Amino acid sequence: MSPLVALFLNSAVVPAVITAIVFFLLGGLSDPLRARLQSLIFALGFAYGSYVLVGRLNFPPSDVSEAFSVAALALAAFVILSPRPVGARYLIRAVFVLAIGAMALWPIHESLHGTVHLRNMLAFFFLGLGTWSILEQATQRVQSLTLLALPLVAATALSFLLLFKGSASMSQQVSVLCTMLGAVASIALVFPRRVSMASFLPFVSVFVVLFMTAGHFYLDINPWHMIYISLPFGILWVRGWIPFIPRRPLPEALLLSIISAIPLGYFLWTIYQVTGPLE
Repeated sequence: MSPLVALFLNSAVVPAVITAIVFFLLGGLSDPLRARLQSLIFALGFAYGSYVLVGRLNFPPSDVSEAFSVAALALAAFVILSPRPVGARYLIRAVFVLAIGAMALWPIHESLHGTVHLRNMLAFFFLGLGTWSILEQATQRVQSLTLLALPLVAATALSFLLLFKGSASMSQQVSVLCTMLGAVASIALVFPRRVSMASFLPFVSVFVVLFMTAGHFYLDINPWHMIYISLPFGILWVRGWIPFIPRRPLPEALLLSIISAIPLGYFLWTIYQVTGPLE
């Protein structure tokens, strides 16, 4: 077996399968306990997959690769806390977004100075908060499968973009996230009532934006490229204004995913044309 295939199986497929099984087993519980446990399992699964790729997991994180695992556990902690009052929930959410962003950028904090860096950090901060809010509101308008499928399209596009821009390691970590989202989506497709939407909301919103942030600041990727990759979140935002898409889980998820994937596929093709064949 190819070492790359073995690495993918151990780092992505194994935690994804285990996460899907545990999600199914916990699905009989009621919220908020179900959401808390499923969120924790998802974070632990990602942390394990990331550990297999990186080979270490320290706290505080020594580099951005370790920061992603710590950020996943921090987002699970937010779901476990489940602040109830609206004001407290949004305030604590902002604190968590700020904290995980700081962890990801801390290894290069000495090089981040000037108004341009500050502007971009603020832009990604509000993008993270915005996508989280969009998906939270979308829970009332779309099926859980759609809520997983569209961010999965964005994360897959991001993984290819990171790979084309020269970071195979960061792309692999996004692939771990994509594989786990795909596994949870399979459970949501067959047993939709056994998946709590609240359990994965942070991981399909601000966590994806965290990878975008790292891609910009570590790889110098144009921030507008990240905004473009956020197109699926925009489609979720305007879902109520697209009446011709059926409300049934599979057709809704499939058609909206195709609508968002076509422009992203063309965008990635143009990037590939510039970067050339992968070595």
